[in-house]
Amino acid sequence: MSALTVIDFYTDGACPGNGRRGGGKMGAGIVGRSGTTCREWAIPLGPGTNQKAELLAIREALSKVRDRPKTHVRIHTDSAYAIGCLTGGWNVKTNRELVDEVKSLIRECGRFEMRKVAGHSGHTENERADELAVRAAVTGEYYAGP
Repeated sequence: MSALTVIDFYTDGACPGNGRRGGGKMGAGIVGRSGTTCREWAIPLGPGTNQKAELLAIREALSKVRDRPKTHVRIHTDSAYAIGCLTGGWNVKTNRELVDEVKSLIRECGRFEMRKVAGHSGHTENERADELAVRAAVTGEYYAGP
């Protein structure tokens, strides 16, 4: 049996209008690394909340994996909410369908891990994911880089 391909995704969700009536526009930022290859995405997500944006960023990252059964995916996030909902056994009350959808994608992976990253602490990839998420939320423009 061949070794699994390892992909590290640094994900962040942003919603600058969070807390306002009707929420704000969401954005997802993703930095993906596998070996020497690095890609990044800024994805506008429409209206919602910060918590939903965090989950959607992870869903979007998983959707970038072409062959999940042959891949070891490591998600790096500063969202305790996402980690708790997806791997921490939290009782999910909101975003339940989205959580179920992401969990289904996780089950397709050959191996899956979530790692907590301290937010806004100077971690290069996490800071970049944050920039991309805010950019997508504010401009509403999709970006896929290098």
